[in-house]
Amino acid sequence: MTNVTNPKTNQPFKILWYGDGVALSGFGRIANEVCRRLKRRGYSVQLASIQYTGHPTELIKELDWVWALGGRDIWNEITGIVNYTQPDILISCQDFPYHVNLFHGCRIDFSKLKWIGITPVDGVPIDPGWLKIIEQTDGFMTISEFGVEAFRQEGKRVDLCHPAADANEFYPLDDVERAKMREIAGYKPDDYVVGVVAMNQGRKAIPPMIEAFYEFAKDKPNAKLYLDMDDISPAGWHIPNLLKQMKWSEDEQKRIKYKKDMFTHPELLPLVNRYALMDAHMVISHREGFGLPLMEAQACRIPVLALDYCSGTEICGDGRGLLVKTLPYREYGTWGGAKDCYPDTVDLIVKLNQLYNNPAEAKAIAERGYQWARSYSWDTTTDEVERVIQAALAKDRKVKAQHDVTNPATEHLNDDRGRDSQAVDALRDYPVIQPTAKPDPLPDIVSTNGG
Repeated sequence: MTNVTNPKTNQPFKILWYGDGVALSGFGRIANEVCRRLKRRGYSVQLASIQYTGHPTELIKELDWVWALGGRDIWNEITGIVNYTQPDILISCQDFPYHVNLFHGCRIDFSKLKWIGITPVDGVPIDPGWLKIIEQTDGFMTISEFGVEAFRQEGKRVDLCHPAADANEFYPLDDVERAKMREIAGYKPDDYVVGVVAMNQGRKAIPPMIEAFYEFAKDKPNAKLYLDMDDISPAGWHIPNLLKQMKWSEDEQKRIKYKKDMFTHPELLPLVNRYALMDAHMVISHREGFGLPLMEAQACRIPVLALDYCSGTEICGDGRGLLVKTLPYREYGTWGGAKDCYPDTVDLIVKLNQLYNNPAEAKAIAERGYQWARSYSWDTTTDEVERVIQAALAKDRKVKAQHDVTNPATEHLNDDRGRDSQAVDALRDYPVIQPTAKPDPLPDIVSTNGG
C-alpha cells in the first residue's frame, strides 16, 4: 500500500505542483488531472499556476489551495510560496528553462525537500546545460517515448509521464450532434473540413500546412481549412497577411475560419465540439514533445496527420494516423539547439488526398487512433507520477550544485522571439504541449461539456 503519510508529522505528505494548472494548455491539463488524483489518493496538494489569475475555478474546491501567479513575478512568487508552505515534494512541470531557473535563480533550499521535474523533449540534441539539471532532481520525467529515448542516448535514465485524453471530455459526437455543430459553425453538409488545433507560433509549421491545403483544395470546392488558433500572433504569423503574400484570392481566403469565429457561438466553446467539425486533423510541427491535440482528436474518432519525427511517430504509427515525410535537411534551432525538421509538403498533399479519396480507409485509421487514445487514462498517468514520488521519498537527498549550468534568465534563450527578448519572455517557450497565449477567461466553464 502506498504510504501517503509523513512519519515525522503524521500528516499527509505535502505536494506543491508548479506549472500551468487551471489553464487548458497541455501542461495545464497534466497538472489539473494529476493533482486532482493525487489529492484523492490522500496527499496534501497545492498548485502554483503560472497562468492562473485568480478567477473562479473548481480546483480551489478539489485541492488544498491554488496559487495565482498570472501577471506576477513568477520567480519571486514561487520562491515565497515554497518557503512559506514548506512542501515535502516540489513538482515542476514545464519546459527545461523553468527547471533550470527554479534551481539556480530562486532562493530555495532544495536540501529540505524532494524535487521532481517533468518536461517535454521536442527535438534532439538536448542542450547540455539542461541535461545537467537532472542531476539536481530526485526524480525526472518526460512526456513521450521519444523523450525517454532521447535522454537514454545522453546517458540519462528518466521515467515516462504519458498524457491522456479524458474520455468524458473528448469523445465522438453522433451524426446528429455533429451535423448541428457544423451548421452552427457555418459549414455545409458536404464540406470537407481539415482542422489544425495548435498555437500560432514558430515551432508549428503553419505556412507549409497552409500551402499544402491550398494545393490539395484546388479541385475541391467543398474543402475548408479550420485553424483553431489566433489569426494574428506576436509569436507566429499574421495569417491574413500571409494569405495575401501567398496570393490567395479573396474568395480563397474565405475558405479559412479561425478560433475567434467559433468563440462567438457558446455551443462551440467546448473543444470536443470543435473537433467534431473536422473530417481530418493535422498538426505538422518542426519539433513536437507530444502533441496532445492529436490524441484528443483521435479520442473524438478523427483521422490525424503528423510529421514523422519526435512524438508524431508514436502517436500516428502503426496505422493510427498518417505520417508525413520529412525533408533530408535539418537545422539547429534556437530552442536549446534542438534540430528543426521540415515537412515534405508534396507528401502532405498526397496524404490529405488519401484521406479525402478513401473514406473507408480514413474511417479505419480514425478507429485505430480512437482505440489507441482510449487505452490511456489520467489514472495511469497519475500512477506513473506517484511511483516517482514514492521513489524520491525513499532515497536520500543529494545536492550537487552545478553553477556552470546556463541560466536562461540571463541568456535570454527563447524558442520563438530570439535572444533579444526580455528574460520573462525567454522563459515562456509557448511549449510543446501548448499553453494558451493568455489565460482563458473562466476556463472551468468551457473545459467540459455541461460545465
